[in-house]
Amino acid sequence: MQIIKPPKLHTEDIIGICCPSGTIEHKKELFERAIKGFENASGLKTVIAPNAYAKHYYSAGTMQERLDDFHGLIADPTIKAIIFGAGGDTASDLLPHLDYDLIKNNPKIITGISDATTLLTAITAKTGLITFLGLEFLDFADNAMNYTVQSIQQSWLSGTPHELFPNPAWKELQNNYTTYKTWQTIREGTSSGQLFGGNSESYIQLLDTPYELVIPNGILFLETYKLPKKQIHKALMQLQIRGVLDQIAGLVVGYCLESDKPDIVGNEQLIAETILEVTKEYSFPIMQIGEIGHYVENFMQPLGAHVKMDATNLRFEITEPATI
Repeated sequence: MQIIKPPKLHTEDIIGICCPSGTIEHKKELFERAIKGFENASGLKTVIAPNAYAKHYYSAGTMQERLDDFHGLIADPTIKAIIFGAGGDTASDLLPHLDYDLIKNNPKIITGISDATTLLTAITAKTGLITFLGLEFLDFADNAMNYTVQSIQQSWLSGTPHELFPNPAWKELQNNYTTYKTWQTIREGTSSGQLFGGNSESYIQLLDTPYELVIPNGILFLETYKLPKKQIHKALMQLQIRGVLDQIAGLVVGYCLESDKPDIVGNEQLIAETILEVTKEYSFPIMQIGEIGHYVENFMQPLGAHVKMDATNLRFEITEPATI
């Protein structure tokens, strides 16, 4: 895969926002607060795609409306980056209809979280463009997001290799119960490779399709959304059965939202125990980083860029510029 790096940003560049998956029609006031919070925190400007507030049942408009919004932002030379405004469940509608040549010929920073995994994975797989998971736009409505803003500056404006560190102010933004404290070693060791992965359910749905992204000797990262331990176990087994775990050089586990809920049978199992149980046949290093996932401040996770992990000493580094 020939990697393409998007141009880095400058203060007051214009960012386009579209919603290729779930509708935000019922969250308009929250979304408008998020726009103000993001602009004030980042120094960047935003424009909203014509159908961003559209609603087609549970989606942000029809497939064609969502597709037109995204293609319009890609083709507009005044738009320097694209943010997916929310997650959802129907981003996969767009996959067969995306103009991958248009995207490849107009490389831009493209970012989102959750169901954005679907589009970002396919785009990187089909074009080689480095895309970025990790931006939960709605979190900017009511939170300072200092850790995320620092990552935006490092990845998108400075564009330099950098080491990541635990967020000293880490918290679960929706106050869900969790036993997570900070980064942890699950299996010792060091490794390096290109980063790929994302939300587990969104990522797994693309395996064995034309849109999958499995990078041999890469670093796989996964976060889960409201999955109990037994379903995390199931997701990892799917990766094993399909041969993905046979190919990776390391595994990074993100924050697993609601996986510790005490009213679900088996959730008392520690996440490290769950993962080691399924991966006992492998020797690759594994670590957990809580700045990946839902309802937490994320760092920007560059799909296709080279990273280095040291699970023994709890270090993680993006070892090349992800933008140029």
